[in-house]
Amino acid sequence: MAGKMYITDSRPRFLSVLETLVQIAVIAVLGLFLARYIFYSHENLSKSMEPSIMPDSVVFINRAGYTLKEPERFDVAAFQRNDERSSDILVRRIIGLPGETVRIYRGTVYINNEALDLSGYISEITSDGIAENGIRLQEDEYFVLGDMPANSEDSRSSTVGAVKRSRIIGKAWITFRSITEFNLIR
Repeated sequence: MAGKMYITDSRPRFLSVLETLVQIAVIAVLGLFLARYIFYSHENLSKSMEPSIMPDSVVFINRAGYTLKEPERFDVAAFQRNDERSSDILVRRIIGLPGETVRIYRGTVYINNEALDLSGYISEITSDGIAENGIRLQEDEYFVLGDMPANSEDSRSSTVGAVKRSRIIGKAWITFRSITEFNLIR
């Protein structure tokens, strides 16, 4: 019968503890880097993006999402208001792209005078807001709407208006309400 063989660490205990502390420090620094430069979390308190993003959920935003490519129509993006004094972060769906003319007339969105099908994203629009007569977007501006326009402060409102590219933080990626309730945002 063969004897049992045990593998033991022949290094001094101090070196084992130091190695573990270094590993923890590296993981912490990597986590802080990801949290600061790649991902951002935002607590959503409004009903403006229902059902895509429910109230009282946390939205994870990919800051690097628009590093290599520009925002696209129907992306859900996080942005700061254009007002330099406000630190509010809003999360809305991009509808109009730079250089386009966006008009909302009787609840229908028109991009360059062509109706845009929003049926897969946005519920009924009951207020045309400042877009009733059309808004011509500059080369660095986007037009955004909430998925629940009746409860949304978005580009139809003079308090938000067209969103400058420099104010866009990133692309909304995952919504999280509990350990068992999280969804990719489409």
